[in-house]
Amino acid sequence: MIAPYFVPRRRVGSQRPFKFAIHLKEYGYNPVILTIGVTGSEMTDKEKELLEGIDIIKINPPFDRTEKNHPAQKKNKESSRTNTLMKWVDTHTPMDSWIFLFISKYLSIKKRVKTEKPDLIWATGDPWSSFWLGEKLSKSLNVPFVADFRDPWTLSKIPLRNRSSFSEGMDMEIEKSIIHSADKVIFTAILTEYLYSDHYNLPEEKTTTIYNSYVNALKEKKSSGGWKGNVDSQNLNMIFFGRFRRLSPVKSIVKALKELRKNNPKAAERIKIHSFGIPDDLNKKVIQEASLDKNFVFHEPVEPEKKDEVLKHADILLLSTDEDRDEIIPAKLWDYLSVDTPILSIAPNPEVADIIMRSKAGVQVHPGEKIEIAALLESFSKEKEKRSDSLFMPESELPDRGIYEARQTTKQLASVFDELLANAR
Repeated sequence: MIAPYFVPRRRVGSQRPFKFAIHLKEYGYNPVILTIGVTGSEMTDKEKELLEGIDIIKINPPFDRTEKNHPAQKKNKESSRTNTLMKWVDTHTPMDSWIFLFISKYLSIKKRVKTEKPDLIWATGDPWSSFWLGEKLSKSLNVPFVADFRDPWTLSKIPLRNRSSFSEGMDMEIEKSIIHSADKVIFTAILTEYLYSDHYNLPEEKTTTIYNSYVNALKEKKSSGGWKGNVDSQNLNMIFFGRFRRLSPVKSIVKALKELRKNNPKAAERIKIHSFGIPDDLNKKVIQEASLDKNFVFHEPVEPEKKDEVLKHADILLLSTDEDRDEIIPAKLWDYLSVDTPILSIAPNPEVADIIMRSKAGVQVHPGEKIEIAALLESFSKEKEKRSDSLFMPESELPDRGIYEARQTTKQLASVFDELLANAR
C-alpha cells in the first residue's frame, strides 16, 4: 500500500489508507505500508495498538515543507527566497515535487518492496506521484495495480495547487496513462467515478467507488479527562471539525451570518462556529472583513480518539466545501455520521444530500443559497434561545449507519483484491 501520507501525519489524506490497513487482515490480506517519514509527530497509543504487526516502510526525505515547523517556513528573507524558489519548482513539476524523492530512492524502494513479495500494489493520491511509483513497481514485479483517487486530479474544477501549462499538460498525459494501465481505479464518490468513466470511456468493470468511512475502533472506551474546549452551552454551538482553508472555505457560512445579522442581530450573535486550527490567510480575511470575529472560535487540533468527545459539545455539525467541488464528498461527513448530532451540510454534491437523507442525519443546502442558509441558522438560534431540543434531538429510530464504518469499506476493498487476484491466476 503506497500511502505517501500516513499516520502520524495529521492530514486528511493519511486517514483513508490507515482505516483500510487496520482491518485488511480480517479479510485475509497483510498490508505493508510504504510512506514518507515525518519528524515531529507521533502516533497515539491507540493508533500504535491498531497498527501492531503491520510493517511500515518509511522513506525519509532530506526536507519536508509539509511539516508545520520546518525551517523553510520561518519568516526571514532567506526562507522567503527559498519559498519563492520552491513554489516555482512546485508549479513547473509534473504531478508534485515528491516525485524527486521517489525517483532518487526508486532502486532502494524496489529492492525493499521485492523482499515483501507483494501480491498486488495499491496506491492512493494525491500526492499523484504515488501513482507513478505504484505503476512502476507493479510493472517491475508483474503484479496487479490499483489506483485509488481520493479526489479528482486533472478533471477537478478546482486545482489542488498552481500549475504551469507545461506541468498541467504533463499531468493530463500521466493521468491518462495511469488510468489505462491500472487494473482497477477506485474513487471516493460516485459522481467522480462517472466523471472519469465518461471522460476516458472506461468499461464498467474498470472502476468502482468505495466511500471514505468512520472508525469504531478509534473510539475511547473511557474518557481521559475529556476535551477542554471553550464551549458556552448558552450559545448555539456549531462545530466544523477541521480548519477553514481554500478547499473548505468559510465564505458561504459568513455570507449567511451577515444576512442573518441584518435581519436578526441577536440570533446571529448567539451563533458560535468552532473549528480546529487557525484558518488560512484568505479565510481569516473573509471573517475579519465581515466583522464576524466574535462568531468564530478556533481550537487546537485534537487527536482522532477525541473526536466523539469533541462532537458531543455541538448543537449542529457544520459540513462545508467550495461550491465548485460538486464531484467530491467532504471527508468530515463520515466522522459526523458516527454520532447522532444533526448535520448542516453546505455542499453542492447531491450524493452527500442522499447519504444524509438516508441516514436521517440532517439537512443539505447549496453553498450559493445564502438566504436559505440564513433562515436555517435563525431557526436553529431561536430554538436554542427557547432551550428547545426539537431541532437537536435525533429521531427516535435512526437507520443503521454501519455500511459507512471502516470495517465495511475495507471489506469492499478486499473484494476488489480478491477479484483481481482470481483473474491474475
